[in-house]
This record gives sequence, structure tokens and C-alpha cells, in this order.
Amino acid sequence: MKKNELSHQKNIRDLGGLIGHEGKKIKYGRIFRGGALTKLNKEDIEILETFHLTDVIDFRGNDEFYYNPDHVLMGVTYHSFPAIEERVKVEDRKKDDGNLLWFVTDNTSGFDHLKRQYRDLITMKKSQTAYRNFFKVLLQEDKVVYYHCSQGKDRAGLASFFIETALGVSMDEALDDYMLSQIAMDKKIDKLINDVSDKPFYSEEYRQSLIDIFSVKLEYIHAAIEEMIKLSGSPLNYIKEVLEVDIDKLRKLYLE
Repeated sequence: MKKNELSHQKNIRDLGGLIGHEGKKIKYGRIFRGGALTKLNKEDIEILETFHLTDVIDFRGNDEFYYNPDHVLMGVTYHSFPAIEERVKVEDRKKDDGNLLWFVTDNTSGFDHLKRQYRDLITMKKSQTAYRNFFKVLLQEDKVVYYHCSQGKDRAGLASFFIETALGVSMDEALDDYMLSQIAMDKKIDKLINDVSDKPFYSEEYRQSLIDIFSVKLEYIHAAIEEMIKLSGSPLNYIKEVLEVDIDKLRKLYLE
């Protein structure tokens, strides 16, 4: 699995090389996951051009896009498939993503908030529609896709779990790929804590919520898996039945 880094986006990688159905590998250079493509410099654009992308899929809501729009790459088709309900108005959101006061609005911890969000991403109609549309793009011929959310770990992480499960990657490997995002997020967390540690709202509880919000944890993805099993019996059945994915076609397109 090939990893790439941009100056402003460290959590980017190619799903190529993961072992899937019948021992076949996911093709390199066809499916890329990551975070938002904002604030790109010349070197970043040159790296992305080597991907030869046909499509960029954005799982963020309008509130996130408003302050951090993707850089537009020439010749690439952009798709907006918001995967969660927006809980705040655009004009009420803080520009600094280190300020979680806009994010955890119901006095729950960051950990509980993320577990709930992962369950919502499985059960909510809006989320199901977003992932269903995502696979409709993937199931077209000759696509090279980059998909992302804000940080590339939750909505994009779940999309990766769907793809890898559909392509026959083992549960252990899919979970390892999910957890790999923590490498990039550790750097992000350190910076955010440094930026807000002198703010009047900062506390030990706030610090822990910040860490939990900007981390990947097996408890989060397991919460999503539990909902898939409740709805369809297994993650693969959920992908087939709820997301309406043609598994055989997907495997023909992306395994070798």
C-alpha cells in the first residue's frame, strides 16, 4: 500500500497492494483515500497530477467546504456527497478546527460523539445515499478516484472499509488500514493542543475530547460494524443490500 504526503495533507494513501478476493491484489493507482485537498502548493499539485485522477469525491458537508474548499484540479470531476447531517449553520461554525465547542454541542465527550457518529453513518438515509453514490462512481469504467472527508479518517475511513470488505480484504487488514490514519493524526493532535492550550475554554476534559475527536479508534469502527450486522447480518451483506454494490463488477475493475 503506497502512502503519499502533501504539505497540508499528510493522511493520503493508495489502497493498491492490499490482498483481496482469491489472493488478488487491489490495483495500484486506482483508488486513493485521504483528507481535504485545501491550501495546496505547487509541489502538492505536481504530486496529485501523477495520480492521473478522473474523480474527486468529497464526503464533507457544506459547512466544512465553506471554509476549506478543495483545490480545483484540471480535468478532474468533483462530486459532493455529504455523509452526515450538518449540526450547525455555516455562519455559526468556528474557522479554527481546534475549537471543538461547535463540534460537541450536547455536552457529550468526543469519544461518545464519534461512536454515535459512526453508528449514524451506517443507519442514516443521508449517509447511505452518499456511500451508494460513491460506489456508483467507482463502478464506472476506467476511473481513478480520490475520496476524502476533512481529515481522511472517519467518513473516508468508513468508505475504505466498505471498499476493502467488498474486494475481499480480510477484516484484520481492513482494520489495520483504518488505524494507519493515526500516524498522521498524532501530528495534527499535537499541533491543535499547542494552539488551544492557553485558551480560556481549555481543560483536561476538553483536551481528552480533542484527542478522541481527532483520533481513530477500534471502538469507533466496531460501532459501525455492529450496526451493519444489526441491519444486514454482516458488513458484506450491508454493502450488497443497503449500498447496492455490484461486488463481482467491483472486483473485476479493481483486483488483479
